[in-house]
Amino acid sequence: MNLKSMSVTQRLIVSSLLSLLIFSFAVFLVIRSLSYVESILKNEASNHVSELIVNSEISRRVFALTSRVKLLEQTFLFSETVLSEEAFNVDFQLQRLRGLSANKELSYKIDAFIGNFHRFLGSSLGLNRILKQTNAIDGMLAKQLDQLEFSVAQSKLQQSNKKDLIKYNNELDLISMLRESFLTVGKMVGDIHSRITPETEKVLLIEAEKELDIFLLHLENVDIKHQDVSLHKAQMKITLKRYHAALKKIRANLDQRWKVMAALVDAQTELLEMVERTESRVQSQTLTLTSQLEEVIRHSKINAITISCVAFLFSVFLINRVIRRHIQKPLDDLKNGFDHLLTDGKKPINLGRTDEWGDIENAYNNMAARLSEAYSAISDEKKNFDFLAHHDPLTGLGNRLLATKSLNSNIDLAKKSQSAFVLLYLDIDEFKTINDSLGHAAGDSLLTNVSKTLSDLIGTSGFVARMGGDEFMIVMSNTSLIQGEKVAQKINKALRKPYHIVDNTIVVSASIGICEYPAHGRDGETLIRNADTAMYCAKRQGRDQYRIYSDEMTTEINEHIETHRGLHDAIRRDELVVFFQPKVNLDTGNTIGAEALIRWQHPKLGLLPPSAFLEVAEKSDLIIDIDKWVFRKVAQLLTDWKHNGINTDCMVIAVNFSARMFYMTDLADQLQHILDKTDCKPSQLILEITERDMMRDFETCVRTIETLHAKGYKIAIDDFGTGYSSLSVLKNLSADYIKLDRSFIKDVNTSKSDLEITQAILKLSQVLDLTVVAEGLETQSHVDTLRGIGCDLAQGYYFAKPLTVDAWLTYLDDQTREIDQRQPLQLSSL
Repeated sequence: MNLKSMSVTQRLIVSSLLSLLIFSFAVFLVIRSLSYVESILKNEASNHVSELIVNSEISRRVFALTSRVKLLEQTFLFSETVLSEEAFNVDFQLQRLRGLSANKELSYKIDAFIGNFHRFLGSSLGLNRILKQTNAIDGMLAKQLDQLEFSVAQSKLQQSNKKDLIKYNNELDLISMLRESFLTVGKMVGDIHSRITPETEKVLLIEAEKELDIFLLHLENVDIKHQDVSLHKAQMKITLKRYHAALKKIRANLDQRWKVMAALVDAQTELLEMVERTESRVQSQTLTLTSQLEEVIRHSKINAITISCVAFLFSVFLINRVIRRHIQKPLDDLKNGFDHLLTDGKKPINLGRTDEWGDIENAYNNMAARLSEAYSAISDEKKNFDFLAHHDPLTGLGNRLLATKSLNSNIDLAKKSQSAFVLLYLDIDEFKTINDSLGHAAGDSLLTNVSKTLSDLIGTSGFVARMGGDEFMIVMSNTSLIQGEKVAQKINKALRKPYHIVDNTIVVSASIGICEYPAHGRDGETLIRNADTAMYCAKRQGRDQYRIYSDEMTTEINEHIETHRGLHDAIRRDELVVFFQPKVNLDTGNTIGAEALIRWQHPKLGLLPPSAFLEVAEKSDLIIDIDKWVFRKVAQLLTDWKHNGINTDCMVIAVNFSARMFYMTDLADQLQHILDKTDCKPSQLILEITERDMMRDFETCVRTIETLHAKGYKIAIDDFGTGYSSLSVLKNLSADYIKLDRSFIKDVNTSKSDLEITQAILKLSQVLDLTVVAEGLETQSHVDTLRGIGCDLAQGYYFAKPLTVDAWLTYLDDQTREIDQRQPLQLSSL
């Protein structure tokens, strides 16, 4: 018999037969005690180890499937065959994983994981089809480019024999530039095809769209009057539009795809958390089992020793040897293994046995290895949770919590080194208007673009965080106030550009407040509050600029708050009043209407001009309430005048609207609701919006004007010449009036440049069928000059200052009598 292959029970039987023939009762007691220990080990330990193995297997398969899903996302995205095969394999593994455990809660979690995986698969297949369409469009564009080049060359050959031909060779250069732009676009689309990541996809799509615009510009410059060339150019323009549409589909699909991926990750996290809880419970039961085994073994030792004392020295020696060598040593090794399972789970135990202890040794080592892998993966997940707790999920920047920690850390370092640093606090101008008019998706996209611009600009020289909404904070260590100003200037310049979002072109800017530690505050709360105060001062002084904090700004902010509170009461108490400034026809001298201007009859400060309170109102929704109040007041006055016998049919009143009011999606319906309560008609009203506000969202502005025109309103562009509009913008804008800003009129008699600009605007308005209204006429020379260069309408102090309602009616009455007196004179002269 091979002694090494004998089991523990066999060893005890042989020892008992040799040494305990006389002491059979003692041997019986020893065998029963050891059999009890063996039973506990086989039943309880085996059950717990099996449960640990099942949960470890689940954890291992989840991580393996997650890796395959990520590989599926990055490598197999654009091969439908490989994608389908790999997706089938992953789905098959998920179904196997679902059947691994009978736990209903686990099955529910796995079903959620499977559902999100199917959504991810559908998104990937959709994106694959879109990219195939893009490749087809790319091939069509390549073919059309070859045809265009052939047509250009053929045209050159046909014209080369004409003697009076003026030769231009730049068409072939343009073809080369077209091909270069085409190849660049193809490379960018290829990069998207080969590696889709959230860090690169948006940049690649934007660059591809820009390159397509360059391609179109080069195409427009190919100016050859040839039928084939014109035909191919037209075909290529159509293909370019399809190319643009395909890129927009890709962008939309990618945005949806990352949301699906986020849901997939959440389902995975919930599944792993459940596995972790199960493993913790089994681990606790394992420790309890270890304690029970120790207690049983302790009693077995006592019984064995007690019985052995009665037996002969040989029996004591033999039994003690068998117990120590074949039971106690493996149990001690197993116990040490359980004790070190949490601290050093990767270290295996080696019992050096080939019997039952060998099976237990293998099961324990496998369990320990799998648990070690699970604990390592769980530790990585905890690190990811910590990242999400300190970063903004939309932009990836640090959030307010991380920003506060970073600021306090900079303060501590600055205290130790006796140095200074700079804090910049910025806010996107008119972000609420953009968010309300285009939707939250467009607002989120704009925030993402702004965040990338700030991160690229600051780099490693500072810390950028999103504090919430459209507010950002930048902390720059070891930076002087002068250097901080330069950074603020760069930020203003970098953000002052058009953004193409959701088929709309948006022009944004930022207001920035600057604070320096320790000059403007010695703790984080004070620095943030003072920088925020400086930022609001920058907004009040015109936006799109920066301001350095000073103590006087706090006083201004308090006044701002007091004015804001007073405006609430003014609207409620009807303290606002409307003045009218006449609008005159320069040829006839007749008054054709007026502009409604708001004033505040303050109970303590008297009559306040708009400059004293409108800037405060524009920072909140109060400006909408004020705009509606003025519109309602003008409509009601026109109705009252009509009822009192005053002829208002030819009287047109202009009402100023803020950007927040003008970009409301239901503006036309709200205005109609007001007019329904009066006898005023839309044709009696002109709605004015400033050129600057018009350019904030040009596409939405065009749609709003078209809707208002359909209702019968006239539209005027106020403060023309002070914004950023271009000739192409004016050409596509169906406005009725442009109001020439007073800055051009002031020196029109002494400044040649102002005169020429005014004449140019008048000529442009004639071409575009726009009526020009000159603002700020104060002298007779202003009137003569503008009448001489063909300006039709004007307003200003020369004719009348803004008038109260009674004064306006008196003014109209005087005008009527003057006209009546002129008519007989004209008849007598005839």
